[in-house]
Amino acid sequence: MKTGNIKKQLTIYLQLVLILVFSHVSGVVTYAAEENAAKTHDEAIQLQVLECLNLIAVSLTHIMTYNDKVILDQEYNMIINNLNLSNIPDADLITLLQELMDLLTSSKINDYDREYLLKDFDKNVQHELKNRVKSLVFDTDLVINPYNTILAAFVATGSFYFNYRSQMDTYIKEKEKGKWAIESKTMQELNNFYKKLLKYSWTLMRKYNLPDTWRLDEKQLRNYTNILKEPDLTKRCRKLERIETSFQKFPPYWYYRGQSAQEIGRTKEALHCFLQFQRIHQGILRKDPYAASVAMCKTMLMKNSNSDAIKRDLALIVSNSDDNDWGNLLFAALQYGRLGDSDTAGKLILRNLDNGHTAFIDTPDMVRTVGPALLLNTPKDVFNRIIDVILNNDTVKNYDVLWLYGQTRNSDILKKIRLEFDRVLLQTTGKSFLNPLNIFKDNNLLVFLPTRWVNGTSLVTLKLEDESGEIKINPSDTEILDNFPEMTLLTFKDVFSVKQLIKKKQAVDISITFIHEKLDRDKRDIKDYTIEMVFQSDIVSSKEASEKEMKYLNTLFEGRIPEAMKIEKKKDDKRLTVWFSKKKIILNGEAFDWNDDGLIINQKKAPIPDSDLK
Repeated sequence: MKTGNIKKQLTIYLQLVLILVFSHVSGVVTYAAEENAAKTHDEAIQLQVLECLNLIAVSLTHIMTYNDKVILDQEYNMIINNLNLSNIPDADLITLLQELMDLLTSSKINDYDREYLLKDFDKNVQHELKNRVKSLVFDTDLVINPYNTILAAFVATGSFYFNYRSQMDTYIKEKEKGKWAIESKTMQELNNFYKKLLKYSWTLMRKYNLPDTWRLDEKQLRNYTNILKEPDLTKRCRKLERIETSFQKFPPYWYYRGQSAQEIGRTKEALHCFLQFQRIHQGILRKDPYAASVAMCKTMLMKNSNSDAIKRDLALIVSNSDDNDWGNLLFAALQYGRLGDSDTAGKLILRNLDNGHTAFIDTPDMVRTVGPALLLNTPKDVFNRIIDVILNNDTVKNYDVLWLYGQTRNSDILKKIRLEFDRVLLQTTGKSFLNPLNIFKDNNLLVFLPTRWVNGTSLVTLKLEDESGEIKINPSDTEILDNFPEMTLLTFKDVFSVKQLIKKKQAVDISITFIHEKLDRDKRDIKDYTIEMVFQSDIVSSKEASEKEMKYLNTLFEGRIPEAMKIEKKKDDKRLTVWFSKKKIILNGEAFDWNDDGLIINQKKAPIPDSDLK
């Protein structure tokens, strides 16, 4: 019994010891976790204070070094109404920022100049897109992978904040020299403010136990700003590497160093820099152009990574871009499209269009450059909006729209312009809107075309096939109608004898072909993209021809035919005449049935005879 009691007491004793040990360990772990959390919080506060102080110092240095009102205006707008107050831990920092804003207000550029500069920025983006895409577009199938080159162009131009700094000489040429220099009084006040900043910095750094080596002084910042002006990217990279110790806690430093490394192909170093930026960035600004640009650059380096990781960066781009940063938003839209998220991509495209930002599709070059990527897998409402914007632009020709169809094979593009085909008419010269029943006077043919079809660089050819063979003729005259500039008249001289055609009751096929001149850069061994409209001659009564012409006029004028053009009935309605019926349209080898009632799109296509492809 005694032995059993001893064992029982020993067991109870050991259990009590274990409980005491676990309680002590648990307390230690909890205390350590709380201590680590407090330490992490304190470090975050330190970084927030440091980022605020350096943000103010860098803004001052940029303004004073560049001595440029546009830079001043950008720094003002980047801070005012853009502060994330929840991430600014000290009231003294708010006081400093308020004083700086008051100091800058009087020297901002006016709204007119700002709008002028933003239009220049749009041109710069277009120029960069064209240059980058033209160098690669003929080596890469943009239908299979339309994104990489276009995305790289948006990364290269950046937002207006970065583009102005990198292209200052271009912008300055557009305005008289000295117009944007900052007044000497303001420069003196900025110098005085810098002295006040030094005192505040000393107080705050002691208060938050910040090492003085983390603070960027005036000399360091001027050197840093001058390094950023270095045009040689390799040299700029080396110089940025040398100042890492002083700038390691300053997020924009890691952006510029990473961007320079990425441009010269040092991708591993670039990715390290962008990740370092995101580790120390404290979100002092609601919309931070640096955060957006880092995320853009990073997604280009991680395009084959997990889609969730890429989408986190895309969300950063969108959240740090305002409505004027249309290039950033379009970049994100194209990236979402590449990842298969067409709904989010469509919303971002509509955001640009709703805010009047159409520079990415407002010229033929832009349509050809960005169009295929925008339209692939796009939601129908977004697709329709894009095509409507393109069609409402007079500088974009129908040829460019059909080129998009050739790239995407999206029949909705044809449906959007099918009414344009209804406005095409082939007639003999003797006929006219004012007197359609005239006796034939000569052997010429007229083609009425929507002016949007006519491109100065397109080759237009009329081809006639009859029992005697084939002839090809180019137009002798091209004229926009004075009373109806939406239509253009092409004249082809001495095609055939209309009287003989009626006399012999002979049928002929006539085709009008548009061939866009091949670009010098295009070295591919492929056929040119052609648009061929095929007509067939019919011998009909004058009455039937008049009815057909009236139907055409109703289509052309949308039921509101001018009185001078209305066709009067004649007694000799049984007289025979020629009517050229629409037969088919061939778009780069793909045939569609076409008749006087319109283009037939939703059909099973029959193989095209070899004769039609010659």
